[in-house]
Amino acid sequence: MPRPRTVIVGAGIVGLSTAYFLAREGRDVTVLDREEPGEGASCGNAGLLSIGHYPLTRPGASWRGLKWMFDRNAPLFIRPRPDADLISWLWSFHRHCNQAWLDRCMRELCAMGFPTLRLLEEILEAEGIDCDYRRDGWLDVVMDPANLPKAEHEARTLVPHGYSYDVLTGEELRRRSPCFTPEVAGAVWHRDSAHCHPADLLLGLAAACARHGVDLRFSVEVAGIERDALGRAAGVHSSRGEVVEGTEVVLAAGVWSGALAQSVGLDIPMQGARGYHVQLEGVPQLPFTGCVLHETFVAVTPMRDQLRLAGTLEIQPLGRPWMRNRLAMLPAGARRYLTGIDQGRVVAEWAGYRPCTSDGMPVIGAVPGTPGAYVGTGHAMMGMTLGPVTGRVLADMVLGRTPVLELPMADPSRYLAEPGVPLPAGAAGGVGAAGA
Repeated sequence: MPRPRTVIVGAGIVGLSTAYFLAREGRDVTVLDREEPGEGASCGNAGLLSIGHYPLTRPGASWRGLKWMFDRNAPLFIRPRPDADLISWLWSFHRHCNQAWLDRCMRELCAMGFPTLRLLEEILEAEGIDCDYRRDGWLDVVMDPANLPKAEHEARTLVPHGYSYDVLTGEELRRRSPCFTPEVAGAVWHRDSAHCHPADLLLGLAAACARHGVDLRFSVEVAGIERDALGRAAGVHSSRGEVVEGTEVVLAAGVWSGALAQSVGLDIPMQGARGYHVQLEGVPQLPFTGCVLHETFVAVTPMRDQLRLAGTLEIQPLGRPWMRNRLAMLPAGARRYLTGIDQGRVVAEWAGYRPCTSDGMPVIGAVPGTPGAYVGTGHAMMGMTLGPVTGRVLADMVLGRTPVLELPMADPSRYLAEPGVPLPAGAAGGVGAAGA
């Protein structure tokens, strides 16, 4: 009997974390990705590992999105179009933007927070990965004093889940980091989180996987999942006709997972929300930790001697040209909060897609009706944060173990296209591709 081999589609933080934990257990693993190392969303994000972060489905978020829909400079821009999938997604998103749903989400998301950082720290120590990792929290930086109570209220809701925070006045904030302007009223310091250089983390994790025997293949577009005569996952086939055989398949392809998941009977309502970053060097003073600027939604993260400005959500058809005005929004949204932004030199620009489900929760687990098929996607802006624990849960499932966490709200069964009716053996969905 041939040795078990797990084929993982996607070399982002979820795919590589899954591969790492499996390889450490002696499992043969092949990872396929459509992009070259360092290009995907797991490398281009803000680098904030903000455990306990709220999902997109906050009360009122859908109404704000509707108000912003026709504003190309709004934090969330949705290009209006007569698209049935988008209309269905928006309606489902609206129905989930309520307090009762948020409370349920937070119980599960908060339970994932501390374990994911513990797992990441174990990997970094075991593999000697230098990614400028710092466990020094993140700041919700507020310009308007009237917004401080709201920012503190959000932090206070996390306390029952074991999280801690401090409120800093503007003067206290500037004593710690003189780069904050006099107009800044204060900040809420979420003490338990961390930040890192995401590309250095991903490249280090890929190298660690390779050392443990993982077969990494890049620039490979996956077109569908192979199944045997009994309906089990049996590998994948590429857009070039190559078949990569495996006893299990894990879909961790970010926004491209949706099309691939159709071949195993899942209909995941997911939109790609494009975000951007601008990397600056030469900024005279950097904040002591990562920040989110409360009123402009721009994330600001020190990465060694550079500063990354990241943010915006842009929902429109995949592959459309970059919106340069949205890149310009990042330094524009940071200037009133931080001194020296205009002294920085742009050394990199990036844009990429976050996979956003309509209910705000990721999709993690075994695919009902297709033994050997698993999925880990839909993390929206929490992929870097929750990637390690997602990888551990998926690896446990593949190995036939009880997962380190039970995640019922992330169960893929909620998206069965026809519950209890698997597609015919060998069926493949629409063309998809591996991704970060």
